[in-house]
Amino acid sequence: MSESLKCPVCNQLLQRTEKTYCCVNKHTFDLAKEGYLNLLLNAKKTAGDSKEMMNARRNFLAKAYYEKLSDYVNQILLDTFSAEQTIIDIGCGEGYYLSRFHRQFAPAAPHFYGLDISKLGVRMAAKKNPELQWLVANFANLPFTDHSVHTVLSMFAEYSVAEIDRVLTKDGRVIIVRAAANHLMELKNIIYPEIHEKAKTSSIKYFPGFTITQKHFSYQTQIENTEDLLSLLLMTPHYWKIKPAGVENLKQQKQLTVTISIEVDVLTRKD
Repeated sequence: MSESLKCPVCNQLLQRTEKTYCCVNKHTFDLAKEGYLNLLLNAKKTAGDSKEMMNARRNFLAKAYYEKLSDYVNQILLDTFSAEQTIIDIGCGEGYYLSRFHRQFAPAAPHFYGLDISKLGVRMAAKKNPELQWLVANFANLPFTDHSVHTVLSMFAEYSVAEIDRVLTKDGRVIIVRAAANHLMELKNIIYPEIHEKAKTSSIKYFPGFTITQKHFSYQTQIENTEDLLSLLLMTPHYWKIKPAGVENLKQQKQLTVTISIEVDVLTRKD
């Protein structure tokens, strides 16, 4: 791991010695056997998504339903990318998006970090792609030194504007991917008796001092079986909102064509 990680206790630079990271104040953090680093203080054992939800996410993404989405984001990442840049994926889960970009376009790049509050998700990511740097950490206290990160990626994940502003380099970029209004509309029509859409808010009002380019991307894909539909549900916020009848309605579906629709905000500092 590059010299950009900071101690979550005292904010001093972390240095690696074999399988341990330590700061000048002797705060020490050990690499897990899978290769990831846990920098989350006072973590709850149940932090992040459940094992069922993480397995559902891993299984669904392995079926390539979201490959076009990933490919679209990868082209944005490639726009100003160079191998020496530091990229962090906030809320990386089991590492699908960052791993695809790394393996396809930058296998020799050493400064890729995926972080998530879920130890289970990070463990999955480390097993899947041990070449990258995986961290258990909180988006509200990013374990990076000031102005050390060139690209921050948030794929449907929470983030802290203040922390992103702190860690981002002067010429860095923020890429925020969020669901558009009609994302998974066909699924929502099945699981909800009525749909009440809230207005989607872009990132522009939350990032003063940044310019923004807004992009939209949409396509349709056919979900091939009921199991994959239930996996898709489990990896969305809708799982927490619907009533049992909505799940039962979904279980009756053998196949379903759904709309994948996203909004992407690409932010850079104003000159």
